[in-house]
Amino acid sequence: MLLVNAVVSHNEQQFRVLDILPDDILWIDINDKYANPELFDKQEIISALKERCAEIIPDPFVSNALKQPSASQKRRLEEIWEVMQNVNNNPLRLHRHAWPALYKEVVADGEATYSRKHFYTLTRKFLQRGQTKAALLPDFQKQGARNKTRKITDKKVGRKRTVTSGTGIPIDENIKELFRKAIDSYYLKVTRMPWTKVQSKVELEFRKKYPDIQSQDYPTILQLKHFFKMEYDASDTAKLRSSKIDYEKDIRPLKSTATAQVLAPGDRFEFDATIVDLYLVSDKDSTKIIGRPTLMLTIDVFSRLVVGYYLTFEPPSYVLAMMCIANCLENKVDVCKRLGIPIEFEDWPAIGLPTAILADKGELLTHQSESLVNTYNVRIENAKARRGDAKGIVEQRFRTLQADFIPYTPGAVTSETVKKRGGKDYRLDAQLTLLELEEILVLLIYKHNLSVMKKYDADAGIPDELPRTPKNLWQWGIENRSGLLRSAGVKEFKVHTLPREMATVSNEGIKFQSLTFSCPEAFKAGWFLRDKHRTRPKKVEIAYDPRSTNSIYIFPKEQEQVFWAANLTERSRAFQDMTFYEAKQTNRAVKLMGDIEAKANKSKQLDAEEGIENRIRAAMKRHKGNTSDASARSRVSAIKANKKQALADERKSRSVGAKKHSPTQKIPNNVEPIKKPTSFEAPEIPDDIFGDDE
Repeated sequence: MLLVNAVVSHNEQQFRVLDILPDDILWIDINDKYANPELFDKQEIISALKERCAEIIPDPFVSNALKQPSASQKRRLEEIWEVMQNVNNNPLRLHRHAWPALYKEVVADGEATYSRKHFYTLTRKFLQRGQTKAALLPDFQKQGARNKTRKITDKKVGRKRTVTSGTGIPIDENIKELFRKAIDSYYLKVTRMPWTKVQSKVELEFRKKYPDIQSQDYPTILQLKHFFKMEYDASDTAKLRSSKIDYEKDIRPLKSTATAQVLAPGDRFEFDATIVDLYLVSDKDSTKIIGRPTLMLTIDVFSRLVVGYYLTFEPPSYVLAMMCIANCLENKVDVCKRLGIPIEFEDWPAIGLPTAILADKGELLTHQSESLVNTYNVRIENAKARRGDAKGIVEQRFRTLQADFIPYTPGAVTSETVKKRGGKDYRLDAQLTLLELEEILVLLIYKHNLSVMKKYDADAGIPDELPRTPKNLWQWGIENRSGLLRSAGVKEFKVHTLPREMATVSNEGIKFQSLTFSCPEAFKAGWFLRDKHRTRPKKVEIAYDPRSTNSIYIFPKEQEQVFWAANLTERSRAFQDMTFYEAKQTNRAVKLMGDIEAKANKSKQLDAEEGIENRIRAAMKRHKGNTSDASARSRVSAIKANKKQALADERKSRSVGAKKHSPTQKIPNNVEPIKKPTSFEAPEIPDDIFGDDE
């Protein structure tokens, strides 16, 4: 259906309908600078529309009419409309031959601003752009040839210099090539060289190529920047001047939000760990500085509620991550009660496991997390490496939690260093203990759960009257979009998600990493019987906490989650209250020292072995030399009497007070024994022994 002011596309031209007559339509080409209103057969254009040889298209000038004009455009529009308002609804405007008469009727005598040609241009513009006041808006954006290349002459374009010397030089294609080379080689790199350095590179190359031009006429940095703005795209520049990771994390345009990808509480939790920017002291001796603790947080994406936390001095690991997730299953009223902080359940109602947990490629990127997936059906999602923006909610929570109190707390990490003059060693200011810090963090989390989020992006289903606080969003989501959270026992969850290994069953106990464990259930099952009729597996699956060697958890039946708690036996009591890493290091040290000592004593052991062999050979040789005429039967029957005589001799020689006789040794033939002197008087010495004559 044709209407006045409709825009019709026909024969690759665009026409605006000005009037509809019984047999014809009156239209004008909207793109022709010198177009005039024309008559066209009405039935022909209707048939073309039916046969889709022509079509009614959106008005291309509507967007210009909706734009907010500038002050200068408004002022100019009012001046034009003061005259052209008389053209509106005047039938003479629709006929080109009547425009001279319209000009005389509308334009007052002596109005020098509007010549006949200018009036015709405004009338044509009025008809082409929709016959409204906005159609006469001046096209200031087309003036001045903005962002278009000027024609290069022998003179520099632009304003003349007033505060710098020289006249400058026009930028021709050769200089543009210098600019392009410098920008591509230095500016559009990850090193992010500043413009001043790039300009120096340009001047260096320019001097080599044009040695006769004075330095005051070298291309300026403004010309370099103008060239860059004209030829290079901003989005490409951002990519080239940043590494791929930095661009994806900090620069790229964002297309969605984390909240838009979840439906209800428990749909996805975000997990991460960080080192707190605060030094702590020992709770037993406040003079001992311990160091910086590790804080782990788990946050619900839908409501922003902190559902779990874990604070420890140990470095981040899979086991600690499971402890943090296990905290999601605990009643926070009981958790706060242990810390002496009374709260209501409604203020921190987080209990349950999620459908998915989003973490980085750290604690949860391990085969050990299979137990979490297989046993509790929790999907593990890992963000790309060095892409903290993928889990920005928990990352931001770390920042805001610490910003609330750490800068004003003694022992906080600052930018000052000890070596810097005037710098203070903030480690010496540490005063808080781990327990006190945990109490502060719990209060901060409690405060966060009650805070209104001003920039929360709610979907259409959330009522407007619902306060945008984490606790209210969580409760509303549980009531109206429930079904995503899962329940589990805290102890069972901790055991089932511990690292799994295979241990060996022996008579001594259950062997794992050179340590021995046992439990009443294994004793009852007869695993440790030293009998060939015993029935026990050679190996059994166990779960263990790497932080403690005191106990492990045995899974006696495959494909079942029943477990037995086994404790360290007396055989391995030396490894009590150690970590498995410390026990392994201790075993290695013992084996190493034993090997060193064995090699050091090897020579003495070989000497002893040689002495044994020598004595055996001597006995065998002596036996060959001593022959007896007695029969074998008589010799055997004399054993009892011989033993009785040997026993009597042994008692006589080894009794208390008996004389000790050294073993007899064979005296060589060429050695004479020293006779015991009978008198101790001085011997007589002859005079000639000293060679004296007298």
